[in-house]
Amino acid sequence: MRQFRLVVAFGVAVFAGWLGAGTAQAEASAQLEAVPVVASPTCGGTVSAEAQVAPVQTEDRVEDGVRVAINYDAGVYDGSCALTVTAGWTNLDTGASGSDDITAVSTIDGHYGFIGYANTTFTTGQGAVVVTLSSHPGAEMRITT
Repeated sequence: MRQFRLVVAFGVAVFAGWLGAGTAQAEASAQLEAVPVVASPTCGGTVSAEAQVAPVQTEDRVEDGVRVAINYDAGVYDGSCALTVTAGWTNLDTGASGSDDITAVSTIDGHYGFIGYANTTFTTGQGAVVVTLSSHPGAEMRITT
């Protein structure tokens, strides 16, 4: 009887461990919270960012890519508030990398105040991709294409 209890206890422990061990999930999107920015002497505000897996059409084929977007809230609108952020990416599996500027112009929005939104898409290839933004020093977004 004691041996039976040991076998059952071992089986329960193994089964419980199996239930708790999930498979590694690939992240299809990531976000960076809003941080304060000064776009010019008369335009400040905050900027947040997001990245997500996106298909990119290159000639006659579709490739793996990442869309990077920024949301710029100028807080005050004087008709000329624009923010340019440099977005960089690195594919950790292939070593490929690139960067581009994203410029959001603050416009009047009846519901949300003065919001600027802009995005760009990178052809990154398949793998783990790290995205960085000049507006968020030291922060990164990791996604898997």
